[in-house]
Amino acid sequence: MPYQPNINFSEQATTTLVENLSYITPSGFRLVIDSQKYPNAQYTVQTIALPDMSVSAAILNTPMRNIGMAPDKVEYNPFDLTFLVDEEMNNYKEIHDWILGLVTEDDYGNRKERDIILQVLNSHNNVCNEIQFVDAYPINLSSLPFDATTTDVEYLTASVTFQYSYFKFKPKPSSGY
Repeated sequence: MPYQPNINFSEQATTTLVENLSYITPSGFRLVIDSQKYPNAQYTVQTIALPDMSVSAAILNTPMRNIGMAPDKVEYNPFDLTFLVDEEMNNYKEIHDWILGLVTEDDYGNRKERDIILQVLNSHNNVCNEIQFVDAYPINLSSLPFDATTTDVEYLTASVTFQYSYFKFKPKPSSGY
């Protein structure tokens, strides 16, 4: 895996206690896909959840029993997001065409994956963290439930599921956030 964070497992304290503690608001985020290729998809995101990651014990086989050792692989679950669909359905079509292009285009050598960045905003709406999903691509696009019986104006939302290689926390610039 190209992402190698430096983790210190020594017995010494590795970080200092945060003195000015502020909490993240769940509505403080932006999603950046690829503004050149998918300019409409990123501006209407309603929900996204940082996906699960897990490890499983590496099994050492012995004649009497299997022994679980320290994990040797990290598993990243796909992530889902929902977005408002615009009247022209431009953002829906962008994701639709991206999925179709994954399986139908014969453009060998062209990169079909894109890095997606989740920008977490602080209480002043400034970016305080960036989480990069490396080599992401859509694997599922939800249906759009048109319904003539609704009485209230409800805007259509769609869900899309992305697969990716891994996610990482991007380093903060020295200028600070």
